[in-house]
Amino acid sequence: MKLGIGDVVRDRNGKTLLGSVAGITSQENATYVVVHLPGGEKRLAAPSTLEVVARRVASPTTGQSVVSLVVLLVGFLAAYIGCRSAQDLGADWLLTVLCGAGAYSAVMTLLQMWLRVTGPRRFRV
Repeated sequence: MKLGIGDVVRDRNGKTLLGSVAGITSQENATYVVVHLPGGEKRLAAPSTLEVVARRVASPTTGQSVVSLVVLLVGFLAAYIGCRSAQDLGADWLLTVLCGAGAYSAVMTLLQMWLRVTGPRRFRV
């Protein structure tokens, strides 16, 4: 199971353990998840007894939003250049559209890879 700091988890054993993941610790050759409960209490729980209720999603920063907008504009420019290049070489309309879609997809794939690298970390427990 992959958990991230801030994910909301629940106990599978029937207890009413509902809280957010505060960290991961290792004691006596076993890995435990530190769960922050309402009221400020912290409890250790085995990863096999937990199930994820909700994932924490951080809102994008201003820098990420600006980079996304710039990459979107570059993607549109690449699509235009791809369409015009195919059309100038005498391609049919379908091939022209596919060239533009391919150029746009190439640029957007780079954005998705960047967001995945800079996104929240998940830990396998």
